[in-house]
Amino acid sequence: MILTGSDAFTILKRHALDAHTGWSLGIFGAIAEFMRAPDEPVQVVADQEGIEITTGRGGLRVLPHDAAVIIDYQMPSRHEERRVCALAACLPDAVAARAGRAVVTEIGRDVAALRDGDRGDFLFDLGIGLDTVEACVRTREPHLIAALRAAEGRELFAAEGVIGAILAHAPHRVFVSALGRIEVYQPIPPADGRSPDGPHTHVLPKLLAHRRTHAASVPIPDGLVPCLSIHPPHGSGSGRA
Repeated sequence: MILTGSDAFTILKRHALDAHTGWSLGIFGAIAEFMRAPDEPVQVVADQEGIEITTGRGGLRVLPHDAAVIIDYQMPSRHEERRVCALAACLPDAVAARAGRAVVTEIGRDVAALRDGDRGDFLFDLGIGLDTVEACVRTREPHLIAALRAAEGRELFAAEGVIGAILAHAPHRVFVSALGRIEVYQPIPPADGRSPDGPHTHVLPKLLAHRRTHAASVPIPDGLVPCLSIHPPHGSGSGRA
């Protein structure tokens, strides 16, 4: 466990610059994942204010925070060789808190988008991120904007037609926490399809119904909330420096 913000950011930065490392951001039942191929064209911006990794398929922003805590753990398995190492970058409950929206809400232009060309597009919070994550879609498509505005103030899965409109127009998915952001530009696969290689999202209503910030099998100490997770290559061992 790393308890100082500077040490935590050093670990986050090292993994962000490693093309073999995957990332995830979300809650139990709604998650965005970012990964890239070693030979994939990429833009990297890294300084003391944060790290940004952007490809044609998605992007990652990692932010430093003095209160950040990194938990190094293994996912349990009956078979030793199947155990997967991971790290969870966490913050205290109160520090991790975001807007906590529970209904579809228009945020406005996405001025914090990773790419300049996306900053004029409209961002809508889907209202499924509990208090720690904003799980959003971003679009400039008029029909989807109209459908999302018609759903404002209602729970996502109770708003007629909005899920179908999202699937039809496949907007960018944007997940945001106090420690970073993942953007996914790839299309949303059909219900009977498989997630594409590279950045993608999962939204699973049955799991969201549990209203958990993370799976019970992830050993996060009481009082902390995971805000960004790191997935080193399988077999690489601990993610520690």
